[in-house]
Formats: sequence, C-alpha cells, structure tokens
Amino acid sequence: TEIYTLSLHDALPISMKRVGERGSGQWEAISWEEAYQFIGEELAKIKDTYGAQTLLYTNGAPVQNIVRNAFCEFYARYGTNNMVGAPNLCFVPRLVALKTTYGFRDEEDYNNTDLIICWAGNPFASLRPGAYMCYEKHGSASPILDAKERGVKLIVIDPIFTETAAKADQYIPIKPGTDGALANAMANVVLSEDLYDHEFVETWCHGFDEYRECMEQYTPEWAEGITGVPADTIRELARLYATTERAALHEGNSLALHSNCVQAVRSIGCLRAICGKLDKEGCNCCFPNVVGHPVPVEAGNPTGIKTTVVADAVNVNTTRYPLFLNGLPGALDAIETGDPYTPRGLMGYHTNTIMAQGDYHRNRDLLRTLDFICYTDIFMTETCEQLADIVLPDVTWAERYDYRTYPHHDGAIVAMRQPAIEPLYDCKTPYAMEYELATSMGMAEGYPWTTDEEFIQYALGPSGVSFEEYKKNPVQLVGTNEYKKYETGGLRADGEPGFDTANGKVLLVNLPFGKNGYDPLPNYVPAFGTPEGSPELAEQYPLIGTNRRTVHYVHYKYRNNPYLRENHPEPELSLNPADAAERNLKDGDAVKAVSHRGEARFTLRVSERVMPGVAWVDGGWGNPWDEPGSNMNALVDNVTRDPISQSPDISSFLMDVVKA
Repeated sequence: TEIYTLSLHDALPISMKRVGERGSGQWEAISWEEAYQFIGEELAKIKDTYGAQTLLYTNGAPVQNIVRNAFCEFYARYGTNNMVGAPNLCFVPRLVALKTTYGFRDEEDYNNTDLIICWAGNPFASLRPGAYMCYEKHGSASPILDAKERGVKLIVIDPIFTETAAKADQYIPIKPGTDGALANAMANVVLSEDLYDHEFVETWCHGFDEYRECMEQYTPEWAEGITGVPADTIRELARLYATTERAALHEGNSLALHSNCVQAVRSIGCLRAICGKLDKEGCNCCFPNVVGHPVPVEAGNPTGIKTTVVADAVNVNTTRYPLFLNGLPGALDAIETGDPYTPRGLMGYHTNTIMAQGDYHRNRDLLRTLDFICYTDIFMTETCEQLADIVLPDVTWAERYDYRTYPHHDGAIVAMRQPAIEPLYDCKTPYAMEYELATSMGMAEGYPWTTDEEFIQYALGPSGVSFEEYKKNPVQLVGTNEYKKYETGGLRADGEPGFDTANGKVLLVNLPFGKNGYDPLPNYVPAFGTPEGSPELAEQYPLIGTNRRTVHYVHYKYRNNPYLRENHPEPELSLNPADAAERNLKDGDAVKAVSHRGEARFTLRVSERVMPGVAWVDGGWGNPWDEPGSNMNALVDNVTRDPISQSPDISSFLMDVVKA
C-alpha cells in the first residue's frame, strides 16, 4: 500500500482512505469497489447497532441543483432524514420567517419598480441582484443599474460601505444585528402616520390590531439608540417606502446570520405587508419558481428529488427546532448530550462543514467523535483533512449534467448544463456514485434513475420538456406569471384566493410560531453578539465583528486559484480609523482578532468603509492551502444562536483586535 501526503492545491484524482488518526494528513488510494465496500460496511454497522437515523448527512450551498439532489434518494432508502448541513447559514432562516408569514420567499420586481431598498445585501459583489430571479428585460447584467438609469432611487442599509452602497443614492449605516429594531421603527411610523394600505390589511392580514399595539413601543427615537440610525432618517425612509406605490425591498443573506435573525426578517416581511407591497407590480413578488414555493419543474414533489418517504425516523432536531430541522448546531448538541439520541455517522457532499459553521473548534472536536465520516469533494479541504475516514473524488461542473430553475417575470426559466468533457482521472459524477453505492448495498431496486441522463429526465420531466429537447435548446421558458395571485388563487395549492398560510392571510401574528412556543409577534430581542445582547462580554470585547462577501471569492472557495490570490492574497480585517488609532494600529499591520471563543490572524486595513465600533472580518480562510490560523469562524459562538433557526452570530459577534 502506498501512503500519500497530498498536494493540497491539486484536485483529488482517486478515492482516498484515511491512514492513522483523524487529522494526520496521510491517505491510501483505493479503488471504487474498495471504497463502496468500506462505506457499505460502516453504514451497515451504524444501522444495525444504533439505527439508520443516527446517520447525519450534509450538503453545501445549493448554488447548483446537484448539491440539493445528490444522494437524497440514497439517504431516504437507507432510512435517515437527518439533513443537517448549511441551511442555518444561508437563506433558509429567512425562508422560515417569510413562508410562515405569507407563504413564499419573495423576489424583487426590479424591472418595474420606482424605489429599491437593498438591506444587508451586496449584489454588486455577489452578481446576484435578488434571490434566484432571472432578469434580462433591459439587456444588462444588473437590473439595479438598469433601474437607476430609469431614475429609480437606490437606498442601501448596511454596516459596511459596500460596492452596492457606492452606487446608491443614499447609504444608511446601521449597527450589526439591529435590523429588526429598524424595521419595527419604520412600521411604527407607517402605522402612527396612517400610511399603511388599509384595503390590503383589512382584506388579507391576520392580527393587525395586536401587531399595531406591539409596534407602538418601537419609536424612531428608541431605534436611534439601538441602531445608530437617526430618528429623522428612519421617519423619512418609512414615509418614502410606504408612499412609493412601486417599491422593492431586498433583504440580503447577511440578515440570516444573527441570533435574532428570524424575527428580524419577520419584521421586514410584516412591514412589506402593511404597506401592501406583496406580489404587486414593482414590489416584492411571488414569481414562478421562487424557492420554497411549488415550482414548475418539481411540481408534485415539493420536498425535492427524494422519492422514498422516511416514515419512522425521528429527526435529530425535532424537539429543539420544530420549524427548522436541517441545521448542524442542533445535531452537535445531540452529539454532546445524547438527546434525543447520539448521532454516529456523517456523509457530506460539496460542503466544508467545519469551515462554514461558526465555532470551528467545537464543530471539529464534536464531529471527530463520530464512528464514521465520508466526504465527497474536489479538493482535500480542511473538513476532509480533519474529519474524513474516506474522501470520494467529485467531478467539476464542466464534467457533468446539471440544471437550474429560475423565477422570471413571464414564467420560469429552466436551464440545463451539459458536460464539456468526460470526467478526468478516476472521478465519477455524484449521481453515478449514488447509484453504484446503492447497488453495492442492495438498495437499488426500483431506483428512479441509473444514469445522469435518466436523472435529468426524471427531474425536468414535469416541466413538459424532454431531455432531448433540453439538449437541443438548454434554456427554456415554462409557465406563466401574473401579479396579485392572492386574488385569483395562484398562491395556494387548493386554488382558493389568499396566501399559502394557515388561514390564507398574511400572519402579522404568526400562528405556527405561537403553536410551537415562539413569540408570534416580531418583537425585537438584541442579538447575542451585540453589546445590548451581551453587556458583560462587551466590556472585554468592545467591537462588533461582521462578515460581508468580497468580490473575489465565494464563501470559502477559490482561494487556491492563483489568479484570484494575486488580487486578494491574504485574509484582511478592516477597522474604522478611529478604532485603529485607539488601538495604536496602522494599515498593513499583522493583527490578531480575539473573542471569547478563539482567535484568528489577519492583515489590517484601515478604512472609513467600516462604521466606528465595527470590525469587517474577512471570512472563508483557513483551508490547508491558506495561512494557518486565519479562520474567522474560530471567533464565532454557535452555542448561543437563533432559537428558531439555529443561526449563529456570523454577522455580529463581539471581539477585539490587537497587534499580532
């Protein structure tokens, strides 16, 4: 047997089985047959000894549909429903807030709007102006720039002066983690000045009187002390939004990364509702194929590609997080406490678990106690290196089929990607791995596909377009769209007018929240990672750390790309000049960020793009090919988290900065 110490800049060419202790960095190359046998034996041992539900599985951000779909049928047939990956880090906490309030996650109708408020998002760095919406009406890459050319006003709310803020007509800096306070104060103005949409509220909203009474306490003067936004600015913003007939309010993913995030997004959703800005031209709409709403491609199969129902498996998060089952922090609690049972295994695809989640050391140490861990990835990431017993080599996007569906103002866009080359080396596509592993374990009878092509046909068949037709024309428009679908039954599966909620109305008083023991009103509670939320901790760690996407990288990916590294070569931490001077630090210093959870090293950038009292911390570093000790998530607490969505305070955590 030849023992490998891999060059971590190179893609994995073959399956690798760990030799020695976890984290030792030594591997032996094995064949696919050996890999399937090893995985099958380990999974059978877990199932026979502890039960199938003790296997956790995790997929990464669904930037490609294969990430959502790969291995899901396999896990269902095995008997586990414990998907505990990255949803608590992405849009899903916002989805929980909005779906339980009005039944869908909205998209901004930038093509027809007269006002854009971009809140905690930076689309000019992410190149995604909304959630998944496909815009092309005006012919350029950014509908926001097209809107500005039409004279539309752009307002940006963010602790950081982002690339998007640089294009704005008005920039409103706000203290991290206080967005719910601002939204409630805006609602206070709208209600006290009688600017709300009476007809919409009376016809389509539930609990308005109780909600209005709740909002009375959240005055602009109160919010100024919490958010740092002047009371007069809050009033002007609220009036402008309420009185602009066609106004789009985009809330970004940064809002999903506070320990008070779900109620903050609820506050924004309720603000949209009382102003009558839902599914109306130029506002926030439920276009076809909005994530979380029944879609043309997967109609009749709303839970995804999985076809086998896991009837008797108890999800590891059922008792702690009944409205949010798919988060890793709750599963870590179960590993630590054995409640409701102790997970025993983990399989991961396209995700760098211990890099992505807050509290790096806790994640690593708890996951290392599992009996068996398997990851599938392109590179030997930090997670693979530190945790995996076996790593399966994935193909790149250019070596496989995939598809994506996008909301569109005329219907929905379905786009199929075709492979440019055959898989290199000894790599296989995830669908091939899945079917072959299921076959080796005797679980493949009646599988709904056997090849990648059959899977794509299976997934896209409900669109009414065949696989061969997609090969000839990979981008197709399907379905239709109309505004105010709540009037015509277009938002509900039963075809009745109303919203897709418990009683068909916008739930200003949230019935599912009340049923599950959460506050049914969007009251403001300070985030743990703010001075108001942790006053004693703030005495030792006076800065609020926050993370924002940089233009060069995506999450923790691409830092082993030499060209991108030339443009952004090292992890950076930015401080306002006043905060840097107070600490006797200057631009370019090597600094150490410290928190009650750990520390990390960065290069300092002194910049007025950052509010005083805030540290903009460059996240995503810390893979084996990066500088050691530069993982921002070593600073973040994931023990104290959002009580509904398990979200840690990645966008607001208490810290300080010292010279390294």
